[in-house]
Amino acid sequence: MPCTSRKTLIALSFSALLIACSNEDSALSDNPGTGTPVNPQETAQCNEQSWFAGVTEICNGVLVYRDYVYDDYGADTGLISPSPALLNLASRAGQLGNPLANTPGLLSPTAGDSRYPAGAESTADLVELRLSKQGNTYTATFELNALYDAGQTIAAIAIDTDNNPDTGSETLLGLTVQGADTVVQFNNGNVDTNIISGTFSSPTSNTFKIWAVTAQSSGEVMNVAFRGPNEEAGAEGTVPSQALPGKGNWWEDKQAAALGAGDISQFFAIVDIRKMNSGTTETAKVDAGFKQRVYTSKYTAPNSTGEGMVLQAEASSPENDSMFCGQYFHFVGKYQPYGVYIPENGNFDDQRSLQMILHGCEANHASQINQPGMQAQFGDALDRVLISPLGRGPYGFYSGLSERDVLDVLDDALNTFNIDEERVLVGGYSMGGYGSTRLAILYPDRFAGLSNWVGFTGSIFNTPLIGDVLIQGEQAVTGALPFEFPLGSTIGGKGNISKYLGNLRHIPGTHSYGALDELVQVNTGLDWALKLSEADGVLYEFYMHAPAEHLTLIALDNWEKEAAYSSELKRVKNPGRITYKTNEAFAFPEYAIKHDKAYWLSNIKGREEGDIDIDIESFACARSQKTFETGQTAGVGPVPFIQTFRRLMGEPVQAASENRFTATLSNVESMRLDTTASCLRNGAAYTVVSDGPVVLNFTNGKVLNLPAGTSTGNL
Repeated sequence: MPCTSRKTLIALSFSALLIACSNEDSALSDNPGTGTPVNPQETAQCNEQSWFAGVTEICNGVLVYRDYVYDDYGADTGLISPSPALLNLASRAGQLGNPLANTPGLLSPTAGDSRYPAGAESTADLVELRLSKQGNTYTATFELNALYDAGQTIAAIAIDTDNNPDTGSETLLGLTVQGADTVVQFNNGNVDTNIISGTFSSPTSNTFKIWAVTAQSSGEVMNVAFRGPNEEAGAEGTVPSQALPGKGNWWEDKQAAALGAGDISQFFAIVDIRKMNSGTTETAKVDAGFKQRVYTSKYTAPNSTGEGMVLQAEASSPENDSMFCGQYFHFVGKYQPYGVYIPENGNFDDQRSLQMILHGCEANHASQINQPGMQAQFGDALDRVLISPLGRGPYGFYSGLSERDVLDVLDDALNTFNIDEERVLVGGYSMGGYGSTRLAILYPDRFAGLSNWVGFTGSIFNTPLIGDVLIQGEQAVTGALPFEFPLGSTIGGKGNISKYLGNLRHIPGTHSYGALDELVQVNTGLDWALKLSEADGVLYEFYMHAPAEHLTLIALDNWEKEAAYSSELKRVKNPGRITYKTNEAFAFPEYAIKHDKAYWLSNIKGREEGDIDIDIESFACARSQKTFETGQTAGVGPVPFIQTFRRLMGEPVQAASENRFTATLSNVESMRLDTTASCLRNGAAYTVVSDGPVVLNFTNGKVLNLPAGTSTGNL
């Protein structure tokens, strides 16, 4: 069948090696008549542990298709209801124990309507298909996301041996595959490797066409191969798209529609035997647009199957187990996806900035990042790559294993794209606002700016002026109640994120809240504004939107003021002054996570449990003295707001360098200072105020052993 396309989105120089076509978007094409790819990005993913989902390549004579993950929802059967919203509610929310659910999040719908039996989730979720040739025999190797029983899943291939759509009448598990004349099925899987493999004889022609699917043992197809990297995840995050049937957040809209129609003829690859025999390597080129990438994690979730996705996940810690939107890890296996938006303009050879967007509770990695306004205003207008981690589920809360995923996604993006590491920013909505602020606070030397929308602070007791008193008594209050009343979600399991805003001294940010917010109440937003105003030297724009509830801002999809604020921000690498508060309780050594460094400080250790608080300033580097202005104003965008701010005022005044430093330390046992980054030289004068004995190690070999109290001297 001919390839037709409105717009060429992927181009390969395969020269008749592989072709995968769809009725709307060309997934793999060697037809010069379909157009020229826009700004191709080399993926070189043959043997990599991460990949752009949906891309087919040939690697040393082996055809390799790498699929989307968690896209195994089968056919869109056209389920209708008098209330689509109620129907969608009924088909989601696995955390609530709903038997119809196939995802745990209410705000992460699927387009497909197929469901697994309990305990069999992800067993037909195709991860990779490899087709290799040995003599006159082909071996097909299907890797699945999960497999618990050897006969649990069917892997099937249809072959058009003469590459002629007018001959052949075979179907593939009941699905139309135009021109197929041979079908092979394999269902004896290896539960240790999650692999199903089998062989078939080589066709006599030099080229042949193949289709491939994975299905439940009943024969119900859940996943289709060769769909290309432009599969749709059409539920943008706005209310209409979230409520209407036929749109999902899992990059399977086209698959679901094709399976619903019973015809997958559009999803195929053409195999060139000559290329296989010669051991050719041909890699794909991916252009602009909304994509999914998949990376291979070193970790699987504890207290889980360790494979695929589970609907009824265990809480990550006992204190979270009954909490509303508490921390649960549902996507537990090693394969983890993230959303990517590659801006339409610009040259792929140029360096771009990078914006991480963290999704909210109940949503996923295709939610906020997939909104037209977000892509246009943060992506295209700023020539900025956008990425959004899944974070192990709709309730990951970006600490522990979820935090590990965020860090790994960031590293994968930096290794994949040409990113200016001085222009990496973070932001997010609701739970994502909490997570993005938490990341900026705990890793301040990694980010240039912050965008927080209706971010949870860590406790609903946050109230201006009296909030701290209430928070101090939170445990006593909740413990005295005659019923369980989970009031707080916490930073890494302990603490309150609003206590750490001073860490944002060198990370300017916007903080947007709603006065009518039913989840993150107005008192929380006002307390946030108060603590920002009290955080010395922190640059911020705080917006309280008078008519907005929790989802108003994301529903309106207008991010202009936040995008404009972030447009010119660059990371501060080696500031003269560092304010950093951390806590060793936030560490997760099982995931190689610790928060013991900031800028030119590292190996920070506390003497005892509790917060570690550092305020240190080097005067030895060339520096400038800044003055600030604070104020209040009002405006509209996208709805009326009252605004408070702290901004730079006038031009910074250059100050002479002095070979000295000062420090005020609380609960610091020891830490390391980089003398190069801080410009401190031998003989540097110091004044150190500490609430206990402290050891300061310097990278030039100097060591200061200081007692409690005030110490002065020379290095």
